Amino acid sequence: MNMLFLSTSGQLNYWSFFWAFLAAMALTVIFTLLVKKLAWRLDILDRPDPARKIHKKPTPLLGGLAVFFGFFLVLFGCTPAILSGHLTIYHWLGVLAGALFLMIGGFLDDKYNLRPGQQIIFPLLAIAAVIIGGVSIAKITNPLGGYIYLSVLTSALLIGFWLLGMMYTTKLLDGVDGLVTGVTAIGSFIIFLFTITTKYFQPDIALAALILCGACLGFLIFNFNPAKIFLGEGGSLLLGYLLGVLAIISGGKLAMALLVMGIPILDVLWTIIRRLSRGQNPFRFADREHLHHRLLDLGLSQKQTALVFYGLSLAFGLSGLFLQSQGKLFALIILLILMVAIVVGFSFVRKPRPKLLMHICCAPCGGYAVSQVLNKKYDISLFFYNPNIDTREEFDRRLEGVKAIAQKFNLPLIVENYDHAAWQSLAKGHEGDPERGPRCLLCYGDRLEKTARLASEKKFEFIGTTLTASPFKDSAVIMEMGKKAAERAGVKFLEYDLKTDDGYRKSQELAKKLGIYRQKYCGCEFQK
Repeated sequence: MNMLFLSTSGQLNYWSFFWAFLAAMALTVIFTLLVKKLAWRLDILDRPDPARKIHKKPTPLLGGLAVFFGFFLVLFGCTPAILSGHLTIYHWLGVLAGALFLMIGGFLDDKYNLRPGQQIIFPLLAIAAVIIGGVSIAKITNPLGGYIYLSVLTSALLIGFWLLGMMYTTKLLDGVDGLVTGVTAIGSFIIFLFTITTKYFQPDIALAALILCGACLGFLIFNFNPAKIFLGEGGSLLLGYLLGVLAIISGGKLAMALLVMGIPILDVLWTIIRRLSRGQNPFRFADREHLHHRLLDLGLSQKQTALVFYGLSLAFGLSGLFLQSQGKLFALIILLILMVAIVVGFSFVRKPRPKLLMHICCAPCGGYAVSQVLNKKYDISLFFYNPNIDTREEFDRRLEGVKAIAQKFNLPLIVENYDHAAWQSLAKGHEGDPERGPRCLLCYGDRLEKTARLASEKKFEFIGTTLTASPFKDSAVIMEMGKKAAERAGVKFLEYDLKTDDGYRKSQELAKKLGIYRQKYCGCEFQK
């Protein structure tokens, strides 16, 4: 037993752990306040998105930086202690380098919204840094008895697969205030308890785990609902990365981390399967069908949803402290059965979604948003009303595309008869107006007013429009007009800019994939 962890009487000195925990927590609090100001100054904010996000106001990102500094400053401040076991300084420097890659990638993504192909570069670099630093898995426990010894290549592949899985689990889990931070705090505390026991005594790993727990709890003060700051891309990846690394360096105790993160991991696996079955790239498409979204849809608050996950992680994690290898395998099987039961249960129990009447100008503008984003939260009916289209032939071609979207994604469609003469009468005297000028405002207003009146008659709660998808139209003006039209009709307007998250490009790609006609002008003869 190393003297760094012993008191003068020869007993385990728990105060050394306590002070490290407290220091990590306090430092993370300080860095969170600083990072929060930095994010506001650099305008690195997560802005509200009624279709896919829960928060109601802009919230700073970059929170992972606070956890990063709080954890590593205290960790390397305890260098003699963390080098008291089998790990060398090169192991820890590899872990630091990997975390630094995640911070750089996270900053770039939070600022510039990188594409999935660019995002994954940084987790892969992090994994490489850990392996180059010397972290390996020599053996894993065989549930049937004994050990399974691994070659260098097998070890590297297992580490890569494990860390990538843990990182993307926490990344995709980060949809409710405090959820990832709290679950990681629980996971690291479970590893601390495991490595501080006499049988598996690893005080260096126990110290690192408790420091991570303290850093997470320091950040959770600001991240629990209502969150004042979010982890951001780098932070959500960092927590899965550090928890995964701790599970490896504690002697390949992957089963412990699996028990703590079992429900989130199974939820991610189900998400991948679900999206692949729909012909979607699991890492490019987002939806509101994660377990935490389902719990929210059933009426649980964000706090209650987070507490459900905390309870499951704590219960299964603590069970691992008292179970042998076969018992842990049995617990993992119970987790799998529980997750299957949850998935099946939620397929039958759904909270009614609010009814949305969505004005659609054309399939290439609205196809992606209505089928892949809004359809997850709203009960959508499409409304095709576009008298501005200059010819009957053009009108029919665009209507054919909208019908294809409606049929493919099982969306009701209401079509208003083509009456171009009424539009020409409305636009009289404005034929020479420029793009976005008074004539365009008349066009927007006519379609929004018609949609609002129909929504009121048909008892829809919300109206929306795909007009905001076009890069040539002023979304802010359209949404302001939509709010006023909705208010006059006694309904609500969905303030959602379809250009969000590269929506216009994705919609064009969907139309191309489905073989839908893609026009080169808005439809108005005055803009040809």
